[in-house]
Amino acid sequence: MTLRVTWEQALAKGWVKADDTPRQAPQPAATRGDSTRAKRVDREGDEQAALVTRFDAGWPDLSGLLIHIPNGGSRKHRFEGWRLRRQGVRKGVSDLLLPIPSKGFHGLWIEFKAAPPFDAPVSDHQIDWLERMQEHGYATAICRGADEAMATITAYLGRSAEPPSNMVD
Repeated sequence: MTLRVTWEQALAKGWVKADDTPRQAPQPAATRGDSTRAKRVDREGDEQAALVTRFDAGWPDLSGLLIHIPNGGSRKHRFEGWRLRRQGVRKGVSDLLLPIPSKGFHGLWIEFKAAPPFDAPVSDHQIDWLERMQEHGYATAICRGADEAMATITAYLGRSAEPPSNMVD
């Protein structure tokens, strides 16, 4: 999901200052000469967002506690990578953390991948992170898709998700 606001709306919300120069809007693909190039689809991100929505609806008492660790992504240049590492960004950190103790564990770390056939391989750094978290008393899982992640969370919590209150029998 992309948030689309005008410069004027951002100014009204206080996100930019009046003396800031408005950004040039990107040109449509057709005017750049690459209209045949397909848009990149972030299947993993979309599925993960759906999982968090389902979690919040299914366990309203725990809503907001399944958190995403925005640790990956691309870096514009080496300085940005260096600065982020100094701030605590680490290779391999899992995508999701449920900081709820259950079944003798401190919490649950989930390395989330899109459902097959769109899943990506798990890196050595990601495996190392999960192993380190296990050594420190956390439950860990690699989940491919929202359904697998929901089943993992349900098993970890030891209780089923509650149906949303607006559902009709």
